Amino acid sequence: MKSNIYKLFAVIFVLAAVQTIVAQPYNDPSTREAYLAAGPIVVDGNMNEAAWNSVQEYLVFGPKPATTIQMQGVTAGVYVKTDVPYLDTTWTKMKFLKVGMKLYIGFSSDDKSVCKFGDSWEGDGLFMKIKTSGGQEKEYKLYFNDGTANSNMVFENQAPGMGAGLKGSNTIVNDTTQVDNGYSAELLIYLDSLGYSENVTSVPVTINIFDPDGYHVGMTAWGPKGTFYKTWWGSEWGGVWRDIAFYNDPASINVYQSANPIVLDGLLTEPDWAYPSQYLVFGPKPPLTGTGSSVTSTVLVKGVYKDTTWTPLKVLRIQNKLYIGFTSKDKQVCRFGDSWEGDGLFMKIKDATNADKEFKLYFNAGGVNPDMVFEAQVANSGAGIGRKAVGTLVNDTTQTDNGYSAEMMIDLAALGYTSVPQSVQVMMNIFDPDFYHNGMGAWGEKGTMHKTFWGSEWGPGMRTLNLTNNTTPVELTSFTAQAVNGNVNLEWSTASERNNAGFQIERSVDGLVFAAVGFVNGKGTSTDVNRYSFVDREVSGKLFYRLKQIDFNGEFGYSDVIELGSIVADFALDQNYPNPFNPSTTISFAIPAKSFVTLKVYNVLGKEVANLVNGEFESGRHSVDFNASDLASGVYYYTVSAGSYTSTKKMILMK
Repeated sequence: MKSNIYKLFAVIFVLAAVQTIVAQPYNDPSTREAYLAAGPIVVDGNMNEAAWNSVQEYLVFGPKPATTIQMQGVTAGVYVKTDVPYLDTTWTKMKFLKVGMKLYIGFSSDDKSVCKFGDSWEGDGLFMKIKTSGGQEKEYKLYFNDGTANSNMVFENQAPGMGAGLKGSNTIVNDTTQVDNGYSAELLIYLDSLGYSENVTSVPVTINIFDPDGYHVGMTAWGPKGTFYKTWWGSEWGGVWRDIAFYNDPASINVYQSANPIVLDGLLTEPDWAYPSQYLVFGPKPPLTGTGSSVTSTVLVKGVYKDTTWTPLKVLRIQNKLYIGFTSKDKQVCRFGDSWEGDGLFMKIKDATNADKEFKLYFNAGGVNPDMVFEAQVANSGAGIGRKAVGTLVNDTTQTDNGYSAEMMIDLAALGYTSVPQSVQVMMNIFDPDFYHNGMGAWGEKGTMHKTFWGSEWGPGMRTLNLTNNTTPVELTSFTAQAVNGNVNLEWSTASERNNAGFQIERSVDGLVFAAVGFVNGKGTSTDVNRYSFVDREVSGKLFYRLKQIDFNGEFGYSDVIELGSIVADFALDQNYPNPFNPSTTISFAIPAKSFVTLKVYNVLGKEVANLVNGEFESGRHSVDFNASDLASGVYYYTVSAGSYTSTKKMILMK
């Protein structure tokens, strides 16, 4: 009777355990960010680089994890082997880093029983799938699936990568006689090998953490002992995906001068806003095209954020005034409950004394369908206005909004700048609360709040606005120079033009002082691809070129500088130096255009004794060293041939 009571208790315990685990809710974030790092990251399983410590938002795998806004539980879990209770209370924390085109996944566990799942292929560690840019699925595994005594982690991959694990100081793998203290591991995936470019903003993944317990060497997976639990982000084997997101975080962007006046009305209808200059895109996984860049990072303040809209932001300048324009397609425009924050922009800018000054343009008013609010820390230092899109009702959750647009002006003179500075330091933060209606509290059961920032959330991290003098509405896509027969052929092309009078071609001998050598008319205003050329005739020596693009209103901007090496007008073969020589000498020649060149050495009988050059050379002067240590003293001849040109000179080897 006693044994039956124990059996009944065991069954009830197992059922209770299963019910508790299955019923446990998970945060299941749709996206986790891979933090940008300078590197290097050594794939040794240690996770001891400082970059790992900088990751504040990460995933935690395992049943009933202790979660926060920054440490999010995953999608779900399953109790694989149910005949033995799963009593493990440990978790596995996982972080993501990106260095260039390298994705690093680091995870650590305080697992008390590190082992293989008996005689199966699974074991403690990671199994994941990642999609290529073309949608193909590739598997990576980094786990303890070696069944021998105290074995190491095994890395398996279907695409290029690396992986390594490190056992805890008291961990003995596949040994049930003692209590382990977990492991840590690092996995590297080469994103370019999966077809992704540098502008990739996210990659789809599904990640699974296996956790068998209580298995020693020689045990079978499905015997009377041992237990096995899995937790996954996305899905167990695939079909449901989550995203690892990446942000560009440019250190600076260039601010163009506006060629037209800007009316501060929140509409952004001036043509200057549409010009393809650099801009920022705030929000999760933003699609990037042309000159757009994603920002530094994000922070989830409250709830589960599922918004898929973005906020592009651009900065222009008119003399000493900055204009900041941004638009959003946000489907829920609102204040963050009863807090001071709301949809829109919060930013700081350094004044002339290097002090931070705040500016805000946001929907932070309560009530029914309020307008945007502008706030500035310094009186009379700026202005701002927002426009609700047709169909947007602020602080109303009964319908879907269509977003908003906004314009802000900051007067740098009011911040102490007596002239236009070359650059200013800023941090920018786009707030995006969702699903708050009038009268709701910020921290109630409903509603979510997400921020994306450039620089930092509140400071002190800053980024740079470069206040260029470039007012050109011309998108220059190429500029090349080639020397041919003593002339220089310059070619360039534009993707779009507006108000373009033309291009002044400028030449320099030192790269510092330039003089005009010609002018080519522009196309005025055009959205077509246009190609231009100019020939600078009868020049020689080392030269530098640049374009000065000039608008009809006299504003101008410069292209990058092109440097050309020695330019020659005709073929030439120089006398070797030194001559006589022993045993080495230098032979120099010049060609006016790109040519196939041969340079050979002959003795007095006309027998070839050395072939010094046999290949294609660019126009200019070239030198070749000739070592005659294996030849006898005497007279030799060297001949250069390039196209129809041939020349021969005599030299003397004197040992």
